[in-house]
Amino acid sequence: MNLFSIIFGNTAKINMEKDKDENYSSGKNWIGPDGTESGPSVPENWYLSYEGPAPTVEEIYGDNYAVDRGDGAIPIDFYIKKWGLPDGFGKTDYEIKIAEK
Repeated sequence: MNLFSIIFGNTAKINMEKDKDENYSSGKNWIGPDGTESGPSVPENWYLSYEGPAPTVEEIYGDNYAVDRGDGAIPIDFYIKKWGLPDGFGKTDYEIKIAEK
């Protein structure tokens, strides 16, 4: 199997480093289903050039929404101005203040 793996670009090794969602355990980035690069090495301001649908918000961390793509965070004020309040959120004083602007 090693010979075939070497011939075909070490695909066996690469596949062994992925989990069931094709996230790399080595910490490398991956491409999500909408074509967005995601992972720990994505620049913090990835959302500035992102033109896809509103990312799914999972949690609030300080002044950021934890989202399902990019480096996992988008400033709350940026998110609300671009996509509005996410479903199930908008109850904190900070979110309400931004939404009213």
